[in-house]
Amino acid sequence: MRLLISMFLLVVAAGAAPAPPRAACADDYFTVETIRGTIIEIKPAPEPFKTADIHFSGPPPCGDMWMQVLKTDALRCRAGGTIEATGVVTLDAEAGDNSWDMGPTKNDYMTLDEDFRCG
Repeated sequence: MRLLISMFLLVVAAGAAPAPPRAACADDYFTVETIRGTIIEIKPAPEPFKTADIHFSGPPPCGDMWMQVLKTDALRCRAGGTIEATGVVTLDAEAGDNSWDMGPTKNDYMTLDEDFRCG
């Protein structure tokens, strides 16, 4: 009887244990991820465009990541600084260099203080 109770408690405990954390940059494109990294470079688009690309290091297996932001938001960040961004992460298959893109969940561009923070 003790064996049955012990087995029952083991099964209940295993079912109640939290799932292991999912690695960032998974191959499903329907989840929102929070990524922390270091800004490698900031590339403003030529005038008259109002955007800039922020290139930053992501956690494995992401590696290099890119996101498009407004130039006014990019001016508040600096290369070598930290970044934390929340958005939809996708593999940029066209780049051919295993780089990842991070996109917003609501707007056209990633927005400072809404989608990302840099320090």
